[in-house]
Amino acid sequence: MAKGHKHGRVSSDLPVERDGRWAPLTTGFLITSILGFFISLLYVSKFSMPMAVAFALVFFCMFLASMISMARASPDAQLAARPIK
Repeated sequence: MAKGHKHGRVSSDLPVERDGRWAPLTTGFLITSILGFFISLLYVSKFSMPMAVAFALVFFCMFLASMISMARASPDAQLAARPIK
């Protein structure tokens, strides 16, 4: 067992991809991106259209990031045991 870790070597149990490790983003991140996109288009656009487009772009990028992380991450990365601090 590795020193300082109660559950052994977790990093050796997970598959490592060439370009790094991917972990899925949380469901809350996905829901925030969807709700933020629609709120910015429906409500913020009444006050300022450039501001609504800027917010919509940010929330759309968040949505894309969550889709990419779902496609690339393995479920083991999220379910892996974390060290106790």
